[in-house]
Amino acid sequence: MGYITDGLTFNALRGANTARLPTFKNAQGQPAHSQPDGSDWSLNDWMTAVAGETGELANLLKKVRRGDLSLEEARPSIAKELADVVTYLDLLAMQCGVNLGQATIDKFNEVSARVGSPIRLKADDWYYAPNAAEGR
Repeated sequence: MGYITDGLTFNALRGANTARLPTFKNAQGQPAHSQPDGSDWSLNDWMTAVAGETGELANLLKKVRRGDLSLEEARPSIAKELADVVTYLDLLAMQCGVNLGQATIDKFNEVSARVGSPIRLKADDWYYAPNAAEGR
């Protein structure tokens, strides 16, 4: 499962996020949160963090679009910003009491049904297409 990650899962990310929150320090070396679970930040605070990371990604892509950087030059930074977005999305989902992995599976499958695609996600496999999956 997974590509180039050797199987990183939403559960592993959630576990690491949960364990790291109480140890996270700000730029001055002080604890970033007064509550070990990050509940001292509002949902809006967590969403602002997500938006900040997506903004950093958008800025990089803008620079690629206007020719300041090639996609190849920007790719390592793009990867880091995408990873920041995913990390903060999981932290926001945690504060909302949402299992991001299951929510992603459910929404992906809902959209597949709506657009007439046979492709569905399952928790224990990458994807399946009814009838076509039998031959895999």
